[in-house]
Amino acid sequence: MAGIVGIYASIGEHVPWITKREKYHEPVSESWVNRCHYRATSLLILVFVIAVTSTEWIAGTESIIDCLHHGAIPEHVINNYCYITGTFTVPRHYVYHEAHIGYNISQTGVGPYDPRSGEEEVKAYYQWVPFMLFLQSIMFYLPHIIYKSFEGGKIKTILGGLHNWILRTDDREGAQDELAKYVVETKGSHVTWAYSTLFAQLIYLGNVVGQIFFTDCFLGWEFTKYGVRALSFIEADPRSRIDPMSRVFPRVTKCTFRKYGPSGTIQRHDAQCVLPINIINEKIYVFLWIWFMLLTILTAFHVVWTMIVVFARSLRKTILRRKLRQSPNRDHLKVDLDLIVNNFNFADWKLLYHLLSNMDNITFGEFMESLTKHMKKADDNDTKLHDDVISMSSLLKPEPEKSAPPSEGDDFLDELQKSDKPNYPNLGKVGRPEKGLVPPEEPSSSPEGGRKKRYPFSPKHKQF
Repeated sequence: MAGIVGIYASIGEHVPWITKREKYHEPVSESWVNRCHYRATSLLILVFVIAVTSTEWIAGTESIIDCLHHGAIPEHVINNYCYITGTFTVPRHYVYHEAHIGYNISQTGVGPYDPRSGEEEVKAYYQWVPFMLFLQSIMFYLPHIIYKSFEGGKIKTILGGLHNWILRTDDREGAQDELAKYVVETKGSHVTWAYSTLFAQLIYLGNVVGQIFFTDCFLGWEFTKYGVRALSFIEADPRSRIDPMSRVFPRVTKCTFRKYGPSGTIQRHDAQCVLPINIINEKIYVFLWIWFMLLTILTAFHVVWTMIVVFARSLRKTILRRKLRQSPNRDHLKVDLDLIVNNFNFADWKLLYHLLSNMDNITFGEFMESLTKHMKKADDNDTKLHDDVISMSSLLKPEPEKSAPPSEGDDFLDELQKSDKPNYPNLGKVGRPEKGLVPPEEPSSSPEGGRKKRYPFSPKHKQF
């Protein structure tokens, strides 16, 4: 007994956040829902492991099973045999409206049966309850390890102590300025980090759902309905209610021990075994059913809320405005929320939301003012660089070729084109007739006559 008390007394030495108060003041990148997984649930299940292994508190002895039988078999032999091989119950002897303890049956699931029918249900999983609970406590802590590996301690590193109030104004403003400069300079580079942390958040939900099905399989597919039946049992009439917990965790079971007699004949020794450990097991799993269901609902809502906060752009300004309104210096802050919201993608906003969650109101207001200043400065630099690029491109652009001044021949052709003389084609700048405006040619008997008609302004033509 003293050893068990010592285990409970020293449990705080193995859980750092219980004994070290500075753990409460460290910046965190996970919500309180996640802490319910890897802190509350893991620690709670470890306490259950200690409870189910502390048989001295339950049975008053070191044995978790006591079997009643008549014969020459020693008591410790039959106890060890029934514990190792597992006890069983007979389903047709469960308590229901026509079967009552003391009338038809001696205990729930205990009564006569035919060994050849195979109707008995072996109850051996109570041997594995401590191991399964310990494995589940590790599984509930595993998503936290995955999240920390994906997150990489970024929030704790870049905050630089701003999660706590810094009394000296110069030190506080310097840290805020460095943080704002980091956010502006690394804008757009946190996409991989954001997707990784969102995936780790989904692992929490998948883990708790998987633990429900894992426990259901371990208890013979009785766990999903176990809590509903147990809660309905409390509200039922005590004179006619049927205890569902006695079917999953029977307090009294049967065990058959076979051995050779003096003449070589196989003898059957029927024993009735009491399992006081199941009194604790049934309460543990009723509580775990309620806790797992509540944790699943909270985690599902938290995942949905996280997705809305990260990807809903219209909600960002509301969150920032609500945080800034809580600052005592809200009337003197020069913060451009539109500039910040419109220039941040979802990954930058997720980083800013974690910073918002770890800062007090005054520090966050001053940080937002510094962030606005650096973002305006970065926009001015981008605009100036863009103007320089445009001016350089205009200098490097080749000049358009200048057209030659019109010659005297071109002026003569233009005047001739404007005249009212018939049967002359419309001439262009280069002295060629336009298509479709040339009059049809007449056949000529001599080559010279045809040439004159084709080229009426030939130098050989003496019309002028």
